[in-house]
Amino acid sequence: MLTYKTNYDYLCFFYVYSYKFAKFTGMDVLSEILQSLHLKASVFLHACFRGDWAVDTSGQRRATFHLVASGGCWLHMPDREEPIALAGDDLIVFPHDAQHIISNSQHPVAEDFPRNQLPDESSTGPGVTLICGYFDFDRDSWNPLVDALPAVMIIRNDGTTGVPFSHSLRQLLIHEIEATQLGGALVIDKLSEVMFINTIRHYLKYSSDVGFVAALADEKIGKALSRIHESPSHNWNVERLAQVAGMSRSAFSGRFNHLVGLSPIHYLSRWRMAKAHQLFQTGNHSVAQVAALSGYQSEAAFAKAFKRQFGYGPGVARKNKPPNQSETGS
Repeated sequence: MLTYKTNYDYLCFFYVYSYKFAKFTGMDVLSEILQSLHLKASVFLHACFRGDWAVDTSGQRRATFHLVASGGCWLHMPDREEPIALAGDDLIVFPHDAQHIISNSQHPVAEDFPRNQLPDESSTGPGVTLICGYFDFDRDSWNPLVDALPAVMIIRNDGTTGVPFSHSLRQLLIHEIEATQLGGALVIDKLSEVMFINTIRHYLKYSSDVGFVAALADEKIGKALSRIHESPSHNWNVERLAQVAGMSRSAFSGRFNHLVGLSPIHYLSRWRMAKAHQLFQTGNHSVAQVAALSGYQSEAAFAKAFKRQFGYGPGVARKNKPPNQSETGS
């Protein structure tokens, strides 16, 4: 029987186990889509700023996050007229590398003001502790979830997230970073990954009524999406998917289009190609094998569809897999 000396020990176990469970069981559409991201997270900055300062991580072509561990600061974005006030335990995520600056001042940061300078120990005034990191995921393949995410997501420490353990998770990450224990780097990265998943859960709960996230939450369309993701190689058509959803063919097709922004068959085709690309990158399957796993009886038809989506054929994708993957098939 497992015992825990402190609440911290319990939370460590809970989040690591939750991460592994969500990653490997594939129990729902969201879990499968998150798995397909091959998500990796890393923290690159933990610092206490005083005086005048500005942090700008834009232009890295990577998703970034900032966790305000303590203190207050301001978020500036060029497409927003007013800055956004940030407080301790607020989490800010930029899934698409949106341009932004976080600073001590409510006023816009001057163009010639230096960014990303290490804190000056001689500076005085209230301190603001920031934890900044990257979320890296597979961008070669289409992912409907990533495409649906907004430019910025902010999770406040005001008790309104509706996602269990969100505050505890952020506090656990802060504790782990400040404790500098053995094995801490790995724990920090994994906790950051779970934090991304929790951010997605928050967005699912508070997203708009239109879009892929809304489709996941829709009782009828969600059933059809689940079946597509459970069995992408199945001989699906609109009528069969409508039966799964318990709707008429026309009503299903119209609602699917409205929520997802794609027809059911177009979505199915794009997801099959995304999964096929991942199979080439992570396994040693032949083109014929991947074609069959993608629901194609004709290798030629599969190759044509694959090239239409990616701009190159499946043979190129198979040869350009990561160098640690060996090829044994033909």
